[in-house]
Amino acid sequence: MTFNIRPARQEDQETIVSFIRQAKINPRNLHWERFLVAEKDGQIIGIRQMKVHAEGTREVASGFVLPEYRRQGISARLMNELLARETGTLYTMVNEKRAPYYEKFGFCRVDSRQLPSDFRKEYRIGRIVTTLMSIFRKERVRVIPMKRE
Repeated sequence: MTFNIRPARQEDQETIVSFIRQAKINPRNLHWERFLVAEKDGQIIGIRQMKVHAEGTREVASGFVLPEYRRQGISARLMNELLARETGTLYTMVNEKRAPYYEKFGFCRVDSRQLPSDFRKEYRIGRIVTTLMSIFRKERVRVIPMKRE
């Protein structure tokens, strides 16, 4: 399948928000300027964001690919493009079940006490939110912090 990766544009914001809602992931701090999008025939089929926290900590976040386009390498291309544009240490917080996927990109689990304070705050909020979500879902979601040098 042929698709291209490009930086998001302002007119993509509504689609980005829609994708985040579909994915049921953190809807805070969605700024189109921080997203890359995968596009096929003029339609956005996937997204990935690089969040920048209060003290400058950078987090790989908000990834989603439309269900009908999954398992075709779109998520991996978005991730590789995002990582190619970054230097320095990156963090992410993921459902523990997804950790092996992120390990393929050089992320490893890290103790929350070793997180920068701005990201540690976000991680704590994430844990509270996912704990509450787990009450209403049939499956338990446990988020873990990860780091990539």
